[in-house]
Amino acid sequence: MDPIETAHNTIPYLREVLIFLTAAGILVPLFQRFKISPVLGFLIAGTLLGPHGAGLLATIWPLADAVVITESAGVHMLAEMGILFLLFMIGLELSFERLSSMKRKIFGMGSLQVLLSAGVIGMIAYFFGNAPEASVLLGLGLALSSTAIIMQLLAESKRMGSRVGRNAFAVLLFQDLSVVLILFMVGFLVMDMSGTSDTALFWQIATALLSAGFAIVVIIVIGRIALRPMFNLVGKNNQNNKELFMAATLLVFISAAAVAEAAGLSMALGAFLAGLLLAETEYRHDIEVTVEPFKGLLLGLFFMSIGMGVDVRAIFENPIWIPLSVAGLFIIKASVLFVLARAFKISRGNALELGILLGGGGEFAFVVIAMGSDSGIMSEATVQFMLIVTTLSMMVTPFAARLAYRLHLAVDGPDESLYGPAAGIADSLENHVVMAGFGRMGRLLSDVLAQQQISAIAVEKTPLAAFSNRVPILQGDATDEKTLIKAGLKRAIALAVLIDKQDDAKEVIRLARELKPGLLIVARARDGAHAAELTHLGATATIPDVIEGSLHVAHALLTHIGVPEDTAQRLINQQRAHEAHMIETLKA
Repeated sequence: MDPIETAHNTIPYLREVLIFLTAAGILVPLFQRFKISPVLGFLIAGTLLGPHGAGLLATIWPLADAVVITESAGVHMLAEMGILFLLFMIGLELSFERLSSMKRKIFGMGSLQVLLSAGVIGMIAYFFGNAPEASVLLGLGLALSSTAIIMQLLAESKRMGSRVGRNAFAVLLFQDLSVVLILFMVGFLVMDMSGTSDTALFWQIATALLSAGFAIVVIIVIGRIALRPMFNLVGKNNQNNKELFMAATLLVFISAAAVAEAAGLSMALGAFLAGLLLAETEYRHDIEVTVEPFKGLLLGLFFMSIGMGVDVRAIFENPIWIPLSVAGLFIIKASVLFVLARAFKISRGNALELGILLGGGGEFAFVVIAMGSDSGIMSEATVQFMLIVTTLSMMVTPFAARLAYRLHLAVDGPDESLYGPAAGIADSLENHVVMAGFGRMGRLLSDVLAQQQISAIAVEKTPLAAFSNRVPILQGDATDEKTLIKAGLKRAIALAVLIDKQDDAKEVIRLARELKPGLLIVARARDGAHAAELTHLGATATIPDVIEGSLHVAHALLTHIGVPEDTAQRLINQQRAHEAHMIETLKA
């Protein structure tokens, strides 16, 4: 047998994967050079290389078949993993306590958004001549938005922690949770048309709901019992065997997704629960680093698969109704969300941005439309039309997000943009830690605080794009009294001064003592003399970089040359006490 033919038989969709990797390595960086969003870059690449783009050349030029994608089925299979990794990463950034604090937005605003949007879209679909069953399916499918695209856009702009980002996540999370209920409703419509008895249908739905609830309980209970001991065991070998750590992470991730799917839930929900459970362990950061490359590549594949569904010829064949339908979908969903957001006391600018951001269709619409097509509820013409509308709305979402943010600033004013996305979050924080400065030390500190469920906010001059989403970043000068007030210093339980510049650190401590005299202040110092100055100004505790760094080096050196651990620790403690005495002497 021909070796190429053998490879083709043993490695399915190898050509599609190679084409995708080529696009990721060439086309997407080219788009980024022109400041085009990576999400949009992958969408455009999918359109250009897909079966409705360059794939058409394969019918007239056989050699083109080697460099284009003529069949997107395999790409879709791999692309689904991208969504799973995205939901897994979102779970890693959260906790059960934080979800509990968001329950009003998740189950209040989220549920009303789905119900009202589905109702309005369904009525309009019925008005345009669709059958009642088809109208219900279209309403349910188009009411949901694309979690993958929206969360990735928020992550790119470093706005996942902003007020819009948190509200968008709350609505999207309920949409993901509602998928199983919507599938039950779709199944009800399909079985009702096929003549299934009401009693049999009731028991099928009841059994499915019980299975789904049992699966969620199993994932959470087993996860909380088994995950920490398992990762403690794996973590001991992590330095010498990182493959074992990666295997354990993938095992948890895939197992939770598989259990959820077996119970009739979405695999994405299982992946989210796995991330949520692992977020409670001390290995959250290591897991995040391990999974990030997979998530980025597979999400890119997902966005490309969406772009492949765009048939430009169909748009030219129907140049009026398709664009109008895309615009109409955004207007309907944005209007519903704007009204709901205002009812939940969200500012007009935030509400406007939230509505437009979530105005497009989502990947779940493809599932519902396919079920409608297979059952005969929808005509073939309606199916093709709505697939094009949904895909185009997803492709337009990056442009809509930029427009929405500009409208937000125009309506609410420049206050949030002055301090960055964290300005709105700071107003709601209490009993939190304010970090003056961020950098590497801030990243480590924020991880430790997150493990203890202690809220924190950082104040940093450097542009926000330089940092991750571990804590909200308030862009501003910590030596400015107004900025410290904006960070909620008067409501904080502690201040961590992590600034490099010695004079700035002293000014921050002086201001903090004036604003809240009894506040706990822990400060980073350059050396013993600087530590004495900060203590004199009011710092509760100081950590001299040079001294502590030297002590850590000394401890490692002593233990590695054969000095017993207890002896080495005693010597280090003696030296630390001596240095502390010297600082007190300098202070006096």
